Amino acid sequence: MRTLLLCLLLISVNCCFAQESNVSQKSIALQKSDNPMKSALDSAVDKLVCDYMKEGKRVGLSLGVNYKGQSFTYNYGETSPGSGILPTDRSVYEIGSITKTFTGLLMAHAITEQRISLNDDIRKFLPGSFPNLQYPNGDPVQIAYLLAHTAQFPNSFSNVRGAFSDVLKVAKRNDAFIDSLHKIRLDSLKLFRYRYSNVGYQLLGLILERVYNKSYADLISQYITKPLGMPQTKIAYAGDEAGFLLKGHGANKELVPPLEAILPGSGSLHSSVRDLLKYANDQTEEKTPELRLTHRIIFGDVDKEAYGFQWAIGKTWGWDQYLRIDGGTQGFRTFCVIYPLHGISIVILSNQKDDSAGAGLYKVVTGIYGSLKSVMKGKKF
Repeated sequence: MRTLLLCLLLISVNCCFAQESNVSQKSIALQKSDNPMKSALDSAVDKLVCDYMKEGKRVGLSLGVNYKGQSFTYNYGETSPGSGILPTDRSVYEIGSITKTFTGLLMAHAITEQRISLNDDIRKFLPGSFPNLQYPNGDPVQIAYLLAHTAQFPNSFSNVRGAFSDVLKVAKRNDAFIDSLHKIRLDSLKLFRYRYSNVGYQLLGLILERVYNKSYADLISQYITKPLGMPQTKIAYAGDEAGFLLKGHGANKELVPPLEAILPGSGSLHSSVRDLLKYANDQTEEKTPELRLTHRIIFGDVDKEAYGFQWAIGKTWGWDQYLRIDGGTQGFRTFCVIYPLHGISIVILSNQKDDSAGAGLYKVVTGIYGSLKSVMKGKKF
């Protein structure tokens, strides 16, 4: 009997040790990172990201910080579940609605070049007649309304589909989109209230293509990615470039299909943290009239939260100004937040999405900002 009890005790201890070992290995895997852990910023990032990833349902994450003229990048997790491969600053993620700030910047170029005006009736740039695209009091839908999501357009059209790379499908897709525009009914007087609409930015992208007689992809390259040296920011990839593309994952780490670029102006771009740090720095410096225009408030109160050319513009609890944009596709969640008064910008790209990912990642952003503010005040954190 004594021998049996001893055997059971040994089995119990071994099982507990194995369970602890498994938990430990799981924790280590979740915290796989290239963080050098040499500075206060490194430590703050590690604490915040590990807290976000500790639940075990996250996959991979790339994070970048611009601070005091320097750029810092960090990568955590895996490119895919069980791969053991760490993302890098060149890993390419779907960036979702961060795309809309690129569309807004293209629109700002069109405005400064006097091709378009903020007050233009959108029907000026559409083929045919659209008597439905005005409000009951006769006021037209203006370009500015689309930029700030106050046009009262629907969020999406269910009948508009087609792969971006297929020319014939693109033509049919555009025709379907125009046909859907004819069916919009603006049944109430124009009220300046926020109503998010992917359709509005899809239309802005289409208008830009018609005004310039160039594809959206070519405009992005000409005005933004080539001047800033952002070679990995594109709609479509081929050859060796495609090797950097990450796949998206859902709430249980399941693989989800890639985003279908229905119309490119709303959410079709992919990018890397290396590229988006350049973009964020350019936005922070505001050296051109086009950049300053995109940060102009079109709707709202900055003390509560206002909206420019897609950017949400507001103030923190400490009354510091911020510019924020986030994106989400079926398998990706992304953030780009700028604190212009302090020259700080933070980018987070993740290839896993669930209902808690947005709030969790924004907590990482605000935590990093708070830590940097503490450093600026000479405090330890």
